Amino acid sequence: MSFRILLLLLVFASGLICSDRLFAQRVQFPSAAPTYGVPGVAPTPQPVLPSFDPYGNPQLGAPPPDVPYNATPLFNQPALPSVAPPGIPGPPQQGAGIFPSGLPFQWESGTYQYQNADGNVARLQRFLQQISFEHTWIYSGNNSDELGINRSELSATFGIPVFYNPNTPLLITPGFAFNWLEGPATATADLPPRLYDAYLDAAWHPQLTDWLRADLGLRTGVWTDFEEVNSDSIRVLGRGMGALTFSPQFDILLGVWYLDRNRVKLLPAGGIHWRPSSEWDAYLVFPNPKIRKRSITLGSSQWWVYVSGEYGGGRWTIQRDPAGAAAGAGDDIDYNDLRVLFGFEWETQTQARGHVEVGYVFDREIIFEKTQTPAKLRLANSLMIRGGVSF
Repeated sequence: MSFRILLLLLVFASGLICSDRLFAQRVQFPSAAPTYGVPGVAPTPQPVLPSFDPYGNPQLGAPPPDVPYNATPLFNQPALPSVAPPGIPGPPQQGAGIFPSGLPFQWESGTYQYQNADGNVARLQRFLQQISFEHTWIYSGNNSDELGINRSELSATFGIPVFYNPNTPLLITPGFAFNWLEGPATATADLPPRLYDAYLDAAWHPQLTDWLRADLGLRTGVWTDFEEVNSDSIRVLGRGMGALTFSPQFDILLGVWYLDRNRVKLLPAGGIHWRPSSEWDAYLVFPNPKIRKRSITLGSSQWWVYVSGEYGGGRWTIQRDPAGAAAGAGDDIDYNDLRVLFGFEWETQTQARGHVEVGYVFDREIIFEKTQTPAKLRLANSLMIRGGVSF
């Protein structure tokens, strides 16, 4: 009896061992075909799948430098498509020109994307589009025909939807500028040490048709030394230009700029905007032409080198020096010049940008409109350095 029980226990133990081996073999090699008793053939092992991080990137060591980090997550959530930076609806951004602070042409920098519940991606505009700071320095010596200028300007651009279309917002830009003057060293052409600009700019860039768009702007404010403030201190500047699109690389622009200066009230504007390749951008439009070429790309930033021309200057009301030739009378002055510039500018995917440039300033003059003391003063040519950032 004990022999039979021992024999049954041995058979039961051997069965457990065989079933355990068979179970282990099936788990490790689920795709292996049965051998049907063929000796010496081992099943091919199934490769182990790599682990994944929460963003869907396989952890196979360091990722290659060109691997995009927009892989679909494990839960199959739809990812926002990558969108190239929007194009510039007009001339490239540049510094002081007809409007001393430059023009807010790059209004699309305030856009961002939002994914709706149905998976569609909407393009929206930020209320605060851009904050900009720029400083300009024009060299001066100690001669009677030299004028030095240090100008610092701060502005902010806000976007307001027009006709419920976020792609063409109305741009409102308040700004303020300090102008520190040095010279000219003559009692007959005395100038105050400081001039100020306080303005409010409105701009709109509607796309009227597939082949026609407009660039409309109006700026008003006070330009004065705050010692002589009158109706002439309030100026109204404007521009109206149309762009005919013949191809994605070629536009013809035509219009007028209203400067509200003593010397020039209305100035015709026009030319061509040609982009022969992604490396070149030629904005050959009077009075502020600009040609730039892509230089290098560092990480997410693009660097451009450019040459440009400008019609610079402005108009202010001032109080003359009581000890000078005009005996403290109020006056209304123009400062006009022409500029040729060479510089670098950069822009990033975070929509921050900046520029640094050097230039030659010539054909400079000051017009004393009211006192005519003197009526006009010609100034010596000079050098200029300017830099600015916006984000």
